[in-house]
Amino acid sequence: MTFADSCALLSCRLISTFIRRTKFSFNTAGKFHMDIRDAAKSTMEIVNIPPIVSTYRHALHTFDDKFRNDLNKNFDKLKTMMDNLRAEDLGYDKSLSDPATWRRPNKAPCTYVEVFQNSRVNMSIFVLKPGFKMPLHDHPHMHGLLKVISGAVRIRSFTEYPLKEAINNLDFAVRAKHEAARLAQGFHKRRRLFAKVSQNSICRENSQTCILTPTISNYHEIEALDMPAAFFDILSPPYDTLIEDIGPRRCRYYYVANEISTNVVELQETKVPDCFYCDQVPYLGPFLG
Repeated sequence: MTFADSCALLSCRLISTFIRRTKFSFNTAGKFHMDIRDAAKSTMEIVNIPPIVSTYRHALHTFDDKFRNDLNKNFDKLKTMMDNLRAEDLGYDKSLSDPATWRRPNKAPCTYVEVFQNSRVNMSIFVLKPGFKMPLHDHPHMHGLLKVISGAVRIRSFTEYPLKEAINNLDFAVRAKHEAARLAQGFHKRRRLFAKVSQNSICRENSQTCILTPTISNYHEIEALDMPAAFFDILSPPYDTLIEDIGPRRCRYYYVANEISTNVVELQETKVPDCFYCDQVPYLGPFLG
């Protein structure tokens, strides 16, 4: 190879290397800018997710059996998310907060809005007319969260007495068999139990979310004050889903039959009060599902 040929070959290699490096620099810069745009887009998507959609997604995660070991942690996070919910996040119809709405002839004392329901979770809004009290009722083997989004309510909750902070699978099975046997006897279908007052307070739009568990504050009554009041709640599992060895979860109603002390009462199961019935309006908030 002559000296001229060697110089020509070297020049070609230098030019080829320069082109490759320049192309790599453009590709790297392009990828870098794409990564920035993708990151910005991802952040934008997170920022733009409506609060009720985030709450809905986390509720499904919280009550998914696959994550049962993290139930307490996820439940606490779900409560925090609900603390920040507002009426507008749910597309709440402000006309339901107008007292004139509740003076219409034949208007039910309670309006129900189904937000979402599947086999694990029920999400809904209840609106109560001024002064109306949702009767004392239970939530059999359920978790629940309640957030006032309009007006104010007085909530009185009860925990079956003596208190049991936790319930393991064995204890649950024993209770289930006892309950099944009681129902099978036929002549003791209406329960009578002792309960301790666990909450008796007024909750407003800026109040924290109230919670109940299968054993704590599982019985409650909710009374609207001098204006219409609305609250959003999440229950899991929903009513009518099956309890093993017992049957469907039925909502049962009670009254205070005897006051044992200032904070311990005796509750008697009763029929559904005639005063409690609902009409229904559609959910107007962001799509869930």
